[in-house]
Amino acid sequence: MKGCNILASILCQSVRHLTIKGGCFDDKTRRCISAPNLISLKLAPCQGLTPLLDSMPSLVTASVESFDQQYHYCFDVPCEGCDRQARFPVVLEGLSAATNLELTTDDQLSIFRMDLKWCPMFSKLKCLLLNKWCVADYFTGLVYFLQHSPILETLTLLLDFQTHEKWHVMETYGIYDPKEQSPLSKHLKVVKIIRSSTKEDVIVDRILKILCAHGVPSEQIDIQ
Repeated sequence: MKGCNILASILCQSVRHLTIKGGCFDDKTRRCISAPNLISLKLAPCQGLTPLLDSMPSLVTASVESFDQQYHYCFDVPCEGCDRQARFPVVLEGLSAATNLELTTDDQLSIFRMDLKWCPMFSKLKCLLLNKWCVADYFTGLVYFLQHSPILETLTLLLDFQTHEKWHVMETYGIYDPKEQSPLSKHLKVVKIIRSSTKEDVIVDRILKILCAHGVPSEQIDIQ
């Protein structure tokens, strides 16, 4: 689906591969994607509320680019297919069975970071790509995935900051204490840190300390 405005939920038992690129989701009602037999999922809308993802136990590969500009959970706005009195994670729980996962957004207060409070475990995840959202708010996203992806093998971090951006991490990076974190599983073999410029060097230094605290040796880290 390319360039489509999606104003209804997607409910399908048989679909196995789903790509939504461009267009937008509803910006007033959070829609639902319920496709339990999905093997691959790619969401890259232009705008609107990121859809509520139902359980996808067969999921192998997923890429989600969020443009959700409203920082709330699904109980704060009308959601199709769920009890508004309940509180649900929006995206990450539905993606937790994936083996290969990409999560990108331009927002510090991303739907991904809000979903972390529900503590999904990524027990099958081997390859993970995150962009700058994972370093906001004391590197919450990065640390979470290091601690909840026990067989992670490859981690890619895209530090794609723009010149005008002043993220909260730039003000608080010195507070974080990596000694408080537990060691990571020895499955992690490759970490790629891709910078848009050398202005991210202070963030890279902090990431290196976090990785070291989780048992990742420096020779496994590639900084580009």
